[in-house]
Amino acid sequence: MSSTISQKYIKDYIRDLIDIPFQRNRSIEIVVFSSVRRMAKACKIVAKIYGYTPKQIFHFMVEQTNLSGTHSYGFNTAYGREIREEFEVQYHEMYKEI
Repeated sequence: MSSTISQKYIKDYIRDLIDIPFQRNRSIEIVVFSSVRRMAKACKIVAKIYGYTPKQIFHFMVEQTNLSGTHSYGFNTAYGREIREEFEVQYHEMYKEI
């Protein structure tokens, strides 16, 4: 599995995760995937800051996948919350650019 991330990877992953039949629900697809570009870019930026791959950041954000030092007893540590907050900042910075 590649460590890079693309808008297509995110879109396909979320499509499989929530199992939306897109041919019949075009309006749902537009709402769900309107920010895929921002998500991909935020994953890349945060990954570079914290030394992970963009896919690791994506799965941490979407599924709470454990990265080293991000969880304790199933909850985010201060470090995990810091990564989440940085992702949120980067994601919303992209919104300002669009």
